[in-house]
Amino acid sequence: MAGRGDGRSPEQPAEPAPDAAEQARCFEQGVRLFQARDFAAARQIFQRAACGPALEIAHAARQRARMCEQRLAGREPALASAEDHYNYAVLLLNERRWEQAEAHLQKALAENPAGDHLYYALALCRCWRGDFPGAAQYMRRAIELQPSNLIAARNDPDFAWFAQQPPLAEILNPERNRTP
Repeated sequence: MAGRGDGRSPEQPAEPAPDAAEQARCFEQGVRLFQARDFAAARQIFQRAACGPALEIAHAARQRARMCEQRLAGREPALASAEDHYNYAVLLLNERRWEQAEAHLQKALAENPAGDHLYYALALCRCWRGDFPGAAQYMRRAIELQPSNLIAARNDPDFAWFAQQPPLAEILNPERNRTP
């Protein structure tokens, strides 16, 4: 008799799907394992997170599980959409591979020029590369497309130090530049 394809025998019961909180915890744990380059363990955790109820997390977990599989096989991932490029770029940013991350963000932007999250990620990437004028340009566009990005960047620990550097400081804290 053929197996299930998931490593369990037909007699073994399926593990219950995680609830939303466990799904989020699994996803975060998978990211940490991926960053530690433990792709086999990360793949398993991402596969668990992919079964949860939050659709966005499930989608991202499936993508990352595929990336783990490709890393284990020694291949670059096959990226088919702007979101695939974005998610892969986030992983590259976490690995401090700025140039490769920016290349994937640019590909994503070419497919989705209205993606405010892409401009936001490009702003952060440019900050880490030391290009504050470039970062300011991308952040300005991210805020134009989605004004809530201003608050997000102000509260984002990744931007904490960068937000104090000109010209980002002028964009993220415009009230400080007004004269009474």
